[in-house]
Amino acid sequence: MIQGLAARAACPRLLFCMLAALSACAGAPPGETSETGGEIGGEALAVAVDARYLTHLLFAADDGTAFVASFDQTAEGEDLRLDYDVRLAEGDSWRPLMRAQDTLSVARAAWRLLPARGMAVRVGDAGQVVSLLFSEPADRDPAGENPAGGAADTVRLVAGEEVSVWTGPTGQRESLGIAALQTGDRVVPGILFFRRAARALNIPVAVTDGQTFVFADSLGNGLVVHAGAIGQPAVSHTWLHGVEEAWGDVTLEPPDPGGTFGPAWRFEIPGTTVRGSFRPLMSEDPADGTLIRMEATLYVGVEELHFNGFSATLPSP
Repeated sequence: MIQGLAARAACPRLLFCMLAALSACAGAPPGETSETGGEIGGEALAVAVDARYLTHLLFAADDGTAFVASFDQTAEGEDLRLDYDVRLAEGDSWRPLMRAQDTLSVARAAWRLLPARGMAVRVGDAGQVVSLLFSEPADRDPAGENPAGGAADTVRLVAGEEVSVWTGPTGQRESLGIAALQTGDRVVPGILFFRRAARALNIPVAVTDGQTFVFADSLGNGLVVHAGAIGQPAVSHTWLHGVEEAWGDVTLEPPDPGGTFGPAWRFEIPGTTVRGSFRPLMSEDPADGTLIRMEATLYVGVEELHFNGFSATLPSP
């Protein structure tokens, strides 16, 4: 009966495409662009409106592997300011994977992700991320330094089939899909949430930072929840048993240490049998940062599903 993400990923055609993408060394397929890290070439054209673009990629796998990438690009006058921050969780904690800040001439499409030192990018016609490839020194110490200058390890994120695409609050593209993350010789499948937001610089910030939850389970199901402002409904996208649904007016109650759910968030989709709770891992301190690894228990009728994932506080542009 279960026809979730794992069942789709097992499809020979889809599995072949994802594995081929993970091992590909050639150029991009037709309709995509392949770019490597380093200097950006090409003609610089001015854009009509000075604007800030924020792109986030959030990946969660059932084994607790998590990946968060934040790409902040501001076009103002003839300058394009970049602030890229990518983090990876494998095991007990998050670690920095790539951090880059730079100022360039405004590109033809100021919202499009650009390669940076240690990161190669492959994007599709609509600007969607096809893959990201990171190179990091093999002997990097926990502080992120590489005094010995050793050979580079690689981390690769490959986006697979998108199960849903929609327009976000600022009119930009958002999606939920299948993905795989490769670290060395290890490949894990999971759920990928893509979010882009934009704001013209002459328009005041109208939306506050929001908390987003991303979860995946061993059956291939996925869950994304955006917490609303205090007292306001949340929004959710579910990928359960091979069916994607978008939900508004979702109930998401923050932890109440003295309540029934203790330190857990309570989640419910009114009018359905979907309900559950999200709880930080024992090793996590919810007050210690904007990335918190979590586990979730979800009930769909009488069925009980167990997820791993995280919450991330995503800024508004």
